[in-house]
Amino acid sequence: MTQNEQYYKQVIGSIGAAMLIFWGLVNAFGVIYALFSIVLTILPISPVLSGIIDQLFYGAGYLTVFMLPAAFLRLFLKKKHCPVRSMYLSPKLSPWLPLMIFAGIAICFSAAQINAALVSVFDYSSFSSEVLWGNLGSMEPYEIVLQFIVMCVVPGFCEEFLFRGAILTNCLPFGRSNAILISALLFAMMHQNVEQVLYTFVAGIVLGLIYEYTGSIWNCTLLHICNNFVSVIETVLLARLGDSGAGALILVIFEGVIFLLGTVSTVILICRFGSQKKDLCDGVFGKDLPASDSYALYPIEGHRARKLFLRPTMIVFLSLCILQMVALIGMAVMM
Repeated sequence: MTQNEQYYKQVIGSIGAAMLIFWGLVNAFGVIYALFSIVLTILPISPVLSGIIDQLFYGAGYLTVFMLPAAFLRLFLKKKHCPVRSMYLSPKLSPWLPLMIFAGIAICFSAAQINAALVSVFDYSSFSSEVLWGNLGSMEPYEIVLQFIVMCVVPGFCEEFLFRGAILTNCLPFGRSNAILISALLFAMMHQNVEQVLYTFVAGIVLGLIYEYTGSIWNCTLLHICNNFVSVIETVLLARLGDSGAGALILVIFEGVIFLLGTVSTVILICRFGSQKKDLCDGVFGKDLPASDSYALYPIEGHRARKLFLRPTMIVFLSLCILQMVALIGMAVMM
């Protein structure tokens, strides 16, 4: 085994260990949150205050579940005497960010539609809406605002810091494409929801590209927040408007406008940067880049990288996620 492969093996093993901690935390928090919600129902406080406390607790717990594994990853890497790479925290936003946001949302929207079609045979969308996500349409306006914060701002921040800031950054020495694909795969598996696997994998690639090409975590964080924001708005509209003709028309118009803006933005970005590698390398996005997307400080042959990726910790994490997804499919079929 070469020194490059040994380094790669240690990094992937550390990431797998951090993801196992994440898996344990997210499942433990699910139990804690359920118990906390029960306690809130028996406390002598108003429903409004109870709802606010509930969402604040959930948001704080969600943030902790993602930020702790990022901290543990640093500890694991240091323990193995691997250099810890710092995430891109530059506050400079790309001047092309609005177009990137619209393009990214359109791409993610397309992937979500394909993903939904693939799992429709299990009637999984109905199960997901009723069991996993609940009914946003029955909420009061202030509760929907809290949901925007909890489902858009908090995930956009902490998920990007873990998957792009910590995982992707520390995989970059082995190649940009390799790092983006690894972070996207783990981002998809993290959701442990078959309705989101393809969609979040594509989203992970888009977010990873924006993170690396702009050199700032804040660009992909804003895209993540905006994408979740659109999804929540769509869910609220669907729940509030129902299946009426007018409701369906409004939803189609909303989706059509988003998709049209995204398509136009994608075309503009491709025309502007697709064939102008020199401009990109000179820092149009605010960051100098290596000459090739396949560039790696520590190159490893593709088949060896794939084989070494399956470290014991990574195998266990991926297996647990797959088992959970299979269990959810089983529940959807039985309901």
